[in-house]
Amino acid sequence: MSAGPAAEEIYIAGAGGHGRELHAYIRDLQDRGWTGKLRGYLDDGLPPGVYGRLNVLGPIDGLPRETAGEAPAYYITAFGDNALRRKMVSRIGSIYGDTRLLAWTLIHPLAHVGEDVEIGGGTCLAPGVIVTAKAKIGSHCILNVKSSVSHDCVLGDFVNVNPGAIVCGWSTIGEGAYIGAGAVIKDKIKIGAWSVIGAGAVVIRDIPPNVTAVGVPARLIK
Repeated sequence: MSAGPAAEEIYIAGAGGHGRELHAYIRDLQDRGWTGKLRGYLDDGLPPGVYGRLNVLGPIDGLPRETAGEAPAYYITAFGDNALRRKMVSRIGSIYGDTRLLAWTLIHPLAHVGEDVEIGGGTCLAPGVIVTAKAKIGSHCILNVKSSVSHDCVLGDFVNVNPGAIVCGWSTIGEGAYIGAGAVIKDKIKIGAWSVIGAGAVVIRDIPPNVTAVGVPARLIK
């Protein structure tokens, strides 16, 4: 799988730390022959201008109508907070509709995607990510550096799997769940929607929705 057709014009919503990472990932894609164009960043917190290598065009609602032309443009969010990312996706949809600015999926060239894998729009697979076979990854997820998702797993929308985390086979991760760096999710585990798994935790039992679990083995603390 690749980042998509060469004709795509990409906008990134959010010019913070994750936004800078996405800039580097897109440069890596271009170095390997992808000819899409990063048009710039949309960010409510910064006035238009160039910040290092990031060209901020204006706020989230500041994309001029004429910039997209007749063909749709694409966007990807750069917000690590899952609830904020969902809010921004909803806002972008309400501003631009579902035909003018479309969710773009970024798969870094050093990510590995196996057979029969489904990946939703707006999701980012960072360098070193491994998704094996028959996994389903939702929309607007973040699979961060060197995380892995094994066969037959299902990840809901807006999930964030942090660096080095491991999700073993047949597991289900609910919408908006946050899997901390280096955490291990045992096979056939269910993580409830909007739950937080702490860094380094080892999850050997199902976790209900809207809770926080930490430790080895993971235990509920909230």
